[in-house]
Amino acid sequence: MSPTPPNVLSLIGKTPLVPVHRLNPYPSVCIEAKLEKLNPGGSVKDRVALAMVEAAERSGQLTPGKTLIEATSGNTGIGLAMVCAVKGYTLRLLMPESASEERRRILRAYGAQIQLTPGHLGTDGAIEEAYRMAREEPEFYVLMDQFNNPASIAAHYETTAPEIWEQTAGEVTHVVVALGTSGTAMGLSQRLKEYNPAVEVVGVEPYAGHKIQGLKNMQESYPPGIYERNQLDRIVRVDDEQAFGLCRALAQKEGIFAGLSSGAALAGALTLAAEIPSGRIVIIFPDGGERYLSTPVFDPPAKQGMRLLDLQSGEKRHIFVQKNALGVFTPGPGPEELEQPELWRRLVWADILVRYLRHKDFEVHGVVGLADWDEHLSHLAEQQGCNLQEMRGAMLDRAEALLRRLGLETGWHCQAASQCRETQLALCRELVRKGLGYEKLRSVYYDVGRDTDYGVLRRTDLAKLSLGKTVDLDRYAKDNPRDFTLLKRTNLADLKRGDFWKTEWGNVRPSWYLQMAAAALAEGIAMDVVLAGRAHHFPHMENLRALWAVRNALPQVWLMTQAVEGEAIVPDIETASERLGGMHALRLWLLSGGYRKPLHSSEDNATMWRRNWERLQESVATLHVARGEGGQVDPGFEQTLYDVKTMFWDQLEDDLDLQHFWPVLWSLCRTILKKASQGRLAPVEAARGWKLVTDLDTILGVVDWHTLPLRQDQWPEGVRDRIALREQARRDRDFARADLLRQEIVAKGYRLEDTPQGPRVFPA
Repeated sequence: MSPTPPNVLSLIGKTPLVPVHRLNPYPSVCIEAKLEKLNPGGSVKDRVALAMVEAAERSGQLTPGKTLIEATSGNTGIGLAMVCAVKGYTLRLLMPESASEERRRILRAYGAQIQLTPGHLGTDGAIEEAYRMAREEPEFYVLMDQFNNPASIAAHYETTAPEIWEQTAGEVTHVVVALGTSGTAMGLSQRLKEYNPAVEVVGVEPYAGHKIQGLKNMQESYPPGIYERNQLDRIVRVDDEQAFGLCRALAQKEGIFAGLSSGAALAGALTLAAEIPSGRIVIIFPDGGERYLSTPVFDPPAKQGMRLLDLQSGEKRHIFVQKNALGVFTPGPGPEELEQPELWRRLVWADILVRYLRHKDFEVHGVVGLADWDEHLSHLAEQQGCNLQEMRGAMLDRAEALLRRLGLETGWHCQAASQCRETQLALCRELVRKGLGYEKLRSVYYDVGRDTDYGVLRRTDLAKLSLGKTVDLDRYAKDNPRDFTLLKRTNLADLKRGDFWKTEWGNVRPSWYLQMAAAALAEGIAMDVVLAGRAHHFPHMENLRALWAVRNALPQVWLMTQAVEGEAIVPDIETASERLGGMHALRLWLLSGGYRKPLHSSEDNATMWRRNWERLQESVATLHVARGEGGQVDPGFEQTLYDVKTMFWDQLEDDLDLQHFWPVLWSLCRTILKKASQGRLAPVEAARGWKLVTDLDTILGVVDWHTLPLRQDQWPEGVRDRIALREQARRDRDFARADLLRQEIVAKGYRLEDTPQGPRVFPA
């Protein structure tokens, strides 16, 4: 039987190593996590807290009656609170308002006093206040000052490092530590290199503006006084999403419920493991996930990801995914609407939503309802002497071609109402059976008076609405003017053409509302998001809600795009594409303003966005030809890439608010082009930039990838030789020979473009 420990403090340290299996795709590299959450106070900071208090006792600083103070975001405070509880000292902790509620409760449970500092100042604000108190009232306070206290290093030099060496039998090759106070990294580096100078200690640092509690970006905040960059063999930078995603994955795939900084440390270790042929990597997991349950990282799926402003509730709502599948529906168009910019804009915004959801690995079905029982289509067929079915087929072909031209490809299709007749009739019969529909004079109507929820989308008193403005009341024999048509009695012209359905109510044609409701229901997939146009707000969307409600198929979120207003620079899609510089540029212009605001159409606006697109295309081309593995990444450029990425996802997930992202993207383009023109764009920087823009464009779809120049390693042999000869001719000012060589290159099927960075070759 092992002896009873004298007190809980003797249990600090001797934490186990646990291998990471399912999250490690590198079989030749062993990755092990040191679980510091198993310290009695729940974190690695127990070691530091005990070392600092005992150092203060030995130095004579800590005497009876004095209060210990410390600036902490939580874990050090918990360790100190536990140590002070055992030793009988009074402790006051200063921490930012942003610190998690779990930690505050733990601190109070240990009897510590808490003093909060402004959250926007972060840990630095708490440090400043702690220094002020110790400076102005030294007779009352003893500052632990973990950021400058040598005991922060000694704790790991004397305990953590020897444990790792013994637990790995001296086989450890790398240790990965997330940087906060930095005492862990400094102590491990000093001691492990005494054991074996070849052991590498790798620090993991977040980017400026990060949200990983407990970690520091050393350029963004006060670097700790104990931090010495040269003691680290390398620093790996990780972004928030990497850290948070791996933090969740640790619990779900390894059974390790770890804190946020553990996810960051694992991200750094996986980056390292991808680059080494073999090794034994030890990662420090500083604490457990229990202290972060109030953060968004562990929110249930229903509260994660994109938030959309729902018309019905007036609030931003998350989309809840059931069975990993989602549906997105947009109504229309009629035959006369295919050339309307409002439709193009609505389709492109719907596609952004679908691309985002597919990027999140959800199965998404995008459906465009096609109202091909439109009276206008019948009139067109009659005027042109065409077969009506052929006209409907041609309309469907035009609509699907429009989707492809606008970039709506994967996951999208048009659902023609004429192809779901039985769905429409079954829905109509169900409404009549339930008393929500009625027949009058061989037309069938929806009884609005029986629907107690009618009007919820408009959120207004329907009794105040003025009737008859959108419908000629004399043409209908309804029981109530507010009732809307489901099936309309056919007229003589329809009978003559044979353009009707024979039903138990007579010969009828479906209304737009019934067509669109059935188009969304036809495939048996719930349409979770409906994106309609401003013209659909009322009564169209309200009527669709009423019809879908009978099948319990209501969307989670209702969205509405605003119109395109201003000068008519877009009479048709061909003209619009030509004026803006192509379909990709047109798509960018359609996304240029927030979907809930009207899009201004003018020559000046079109010219500006054409230039924006050209700058983006040139930036992508520059990255494409320059990318490689040589050189080093400038920290400032790396931070810029992180800022752009973070801004994009933050704005996209906040109700598709891309209008505030565009200036950040144009700034990145200017940076790329400036670095390239000055010869400062390293191949590895270009590769990082290339990865970012390709990731962004999986959502945006605004880059024309087919018109990019060939990389030099793609130049055909005959072309490469002639380019070298031409460059020499230009240096010799033999322009006639240079022109002749250009013509030979063109004859081989390639186009040549001279740039300050050298010639570019394009397929002709």
